[in-house]
Amino acid sequence: RARTAPPSALVGEEAERITLTIEVLGRIDLHMASARLGHALGANQLPFEGEDQGWITESPGRLHLVNARHPLLTGNPVPVTIEVGGEHRVVLITGPNTGGKTVALKMAGLLALMAQSGLPIPAAADSLLPVFDQVFADIGDEQSIEQSLSTFSSHMRTIIGILEEVSPGSLVLLDELAAGTDPIEGAALAQAIIEQLLESSALVIATTHHGELKVFAHNTPAVTNASVEFDTATLAPTYRLSIGLPGRSNALAIARRLGMGDEVLARASQVVEPERAEFERLLADIQRQRDEAETARRAEEFARREAEEVRERLESRLDEVETERAEITASARRELEGEVEDVRDAVKRARRLLSEAESRSLEEARATAENAVGAVERLRQREKPRVRQRKTAAAPPLDVAAISPGDLIYLEGLPQPGEVVSSIDEEGEIAVSLGSLRTRVKAHQIERVEKARKGRGGGVTVLMRPAPANVGSEVHLRGERVEPALQRLERFLDDAFRAGYPTVRVVHGKGTGTMRQAVRELLSGHPLVRSFETALPAEGGEGVTLAHLAG
Repeated sequence: RARTAPPSALVGEEAERITLTIEVLGRIDLHMASARLGHALGANQLPFEGEDQGWITESPGRLHLVNARHPLLTGNPVPVTIEVGGEHRVVLITGPNTGGKTVALKMAGLLALMAQSGLPIPAAADSLLPVFDQVFADIGDEQSIEQSLSTFSSHMRTIIGILEEVSPGSLVLLDELAAGTDPIEGAALAQAIIEQLLESSALVIATTHHGELKVFAHNTPAVTNASVEFDTATLAPTYRLSIGLPGRSNALAIARRLGMGDEVLARASQVVEPERAEFERLLADIQRQRDEAETARRAEEFARREAEEVRERLESRLDEVETERAEITASARRELEGEVEDVRDAVKRARRLLSEAESRSLEEARATAENAVGAVERLRQREKPRVRQRKTAAAPPLDVAAISPGDLIYLEGLPQPGEVVSSIDEEGEIAVSLGSLRTRVKAHQIERVEKARKGRGGGVTVLMRPAPANVGSEVHLRGERVEPALQRLERFLDDAFRAGYPTVRVVHGKGTGTMRQAVRELLSGHPLVRSFETALPAEGGEGVTLAHLAG
């Protein structure tokens, strides 16, 4: 009988493949767990496909967490934006207890480590994080009865270890720096520790209650103040972090709100140094002005959004009006074509009846013919403007070669004639004098020519009618149909030119761009327009065209 190998031997034969499978399953499990964590936290996965990882900055780089939240906070926590690195390698956070200083400190360290581990973090996608060599933290009370260590001693032992190992690629988090001892000596020691960390080029975030460190941060270029805000009216923290502004302790305000007697508060105020009290009042004024500026900015942003919504609604309505106008024009054209067809049928019937007059009543034939003539006349009246345009277009071409200096020529869109200065050149252009203006025009712009009538002086006098007294430098064409608007624009350019305006504003609106295109096509070939351009955004942008007149 054949002997089968024991199970352990079979497993041994597949050991390599089994090990690889376990590793792959572990990686899949890690990514699934990471995705579930990100979904639960509403977090962003900062790393993305490709070699260029924009969220990573070189160490010592800049840590910039935008609208970040501590992963363990539930409900609707206030998002915090914190930045350290670049110009300021140290951030000193001050403010009252329970204001969120320690939470902000822990959040910065935790999110930095999560990002380096490839985990999604609860912060905006445009956050930036260096890859730190080490993350040091001195947070919490490590006092020990067994080791005879006080709160201050335990903190000092931890900080001594940090100072021995810190490097330029480190992140250092210090909570209540140099607390638990004499305030004056504690402030001096805290300042010395920060100066030592500055020399190491590490990034440092520290919290403190020492007022002297606020002044130190203000006077040291690489250090900046930050504060957690506190509402003294409600005795509740706002949990908002303000970078660049030192915090206030608010001890007296809190005590007054809780019912402390005025006599005790008055004595406490006398004990506080005048410079310290003035400093606290200055901070309060700065905070108030900052809050007012923020309120004004939000109101301005709200008004801007409202104005943008109104503009979008107006543009949408203008598009609807243009669409309705096009539909009405198309409907009128179809109706007119139907009437033309009816007239043709009536004429055919009249001709047929007249040719068959011998077999039909003459009165019937005459009535039918008169009806056809009436229909033709009505159609002719409706078509007069178009017929006039077709006649103008069908006029025989001018003999431009016969135009000579001294002749009077009439240009398209101009009621007054100009005097020819030179004959047509190789480019097909003629030099013309329009009053004080001398310009060159194309031959196709000439409507008619009057040969010069020489007087005793041998010259030609061009008379220009005066400009209307009420002509302005701006014309509004919004809401008008294109053809009437262009006719009014030509009259306006004529009046503005004679009034001596160097530049005029043509307000045509944005909409679909149909009116703007028609206006600029007219301006590009107009003899009185030297050039034109779009107005600045503050002056109307694409809804206004500035036309620079010749002369």
